[in-house]
Amino acid sequence: MSDTTTLTKLAKLKPESETQWRGAASRAHRLRGYPGDEAAAKTHEMAIYSIRSCDDAGSSRALRLCPRCEERGVKVALIFMGGVDRCGNCLWPGTRT
Repeated sequence: MSDTTTLTKLAKLKPESETQWRGAASRAHRLRGYPGDEAAAKTHEMAIYSIRSCDDAGSSRALRLCPRCEERGVKVALIFMGGVDRCGNCLWPGTRT
């Protein structure tokens, strides 16, 4: 039997970013404990890692710098636009037109 109090708290959570939502989903899968839930939890955790390391598009509540601009030696903070953290300078993760 899973911890229903924790599941209730997770259900009431209003995530402010994709990484926060994926963290809650990972915890919920682990609490539920059905077959395949551990794999689903690890998938969410890998997505969090990919977003925070700027390997994938997504949003994070933490300050992140644009990897494309950093390669050029310029530090530009990503801003939240359209559900994704994006660079206002080079339009990362998209391509500049």
